[in-house]
Amino acid sequence: MIKETLKVLFIDNCTLQEAADKLGVKQNDIKDRLLMLQHMGYVREICNNSIPKSSACCSCTAASSCSDNDDISGSKAYQLTDKGKRICRN
Repeated sequence: MIKETLKVLFIDNCTLQEAADKLGVKQNDIKDRLLMLQHMGYVREICNNSIPKSSACCSCTAASSCSDNDDISGSKAYQLTDKGKRICRN
């Protein structure tokens, strides 16, 4: 499940809905998997400069508590960590 989810989201570069369709699950399940992968250290949240209201949002320690940043599908960006890259290569 981990490898397949990582590959669909980051190697195939699918949207959450496309990933859900490919994996035969609901979009909310993909969101949950993405959060789990973050907690496990396979992905990390990065600043998505196209989304914040201002450039200060990227460095603001309170950014995660903003009401606009609670939707994982549109307001956050993620990238593979070295750990995530290793599992995708195997």
